[in-house]
Amino acid sequence: MILFVAVDLKQVSALGRKFIWQKPDLCPCCRQSHLWGHGFCDTYFEGFATALPMRRFFCPACRCVIKCRPQGYFSRFQTAIGAIKSHLVARLDTGRWPVSLSSSRGRYWLVALKAKTLVYLGLDWIKRLAEAFDRLCRLNIVPVSVSF
Repeated sequence: MILFVAVDLKQVSALGRKFIWQKPDLCPCCRQSHLWGHGFCDTYFEGFATALPMRRFFCPACRCVIKCRPQGYFSRFQTAIGAIKSHLVARLDTGRWPVSLSSSRGRYWLVALKAKTLVYLGLDWIKRLAEAFDRLCRLNIVPVSVSF
């Protein structure tokens, strides 16, 4: 299970495993209060040369492993949500990808966004992909993931 927490990645990068993570009060699965530390999981994020240690917790009652992840990121994505949207909007407005972005990564996002838009919102939204991105996020759907 992923738990999104408000954390500054620059501080995590600077302090590494010495960064003090806020332990959840309750297990998100079974609502028990006795969570154990369960080590770290190195995770890569755009803008950082090395992997950052993300804290994990373990619930002995339901055996759930909870991985902390910074807010503002989709699960399994290295790039912040705001950056993904701004790159897509730049491409839709200008017809070109920003130079700071790998075009293959951008195409992956755009193809996935079009597919999710067609499936969840319909053909009327295909001309309004920037709005569709926000609408899919509000529906708790990752708009740039190819998995359904």
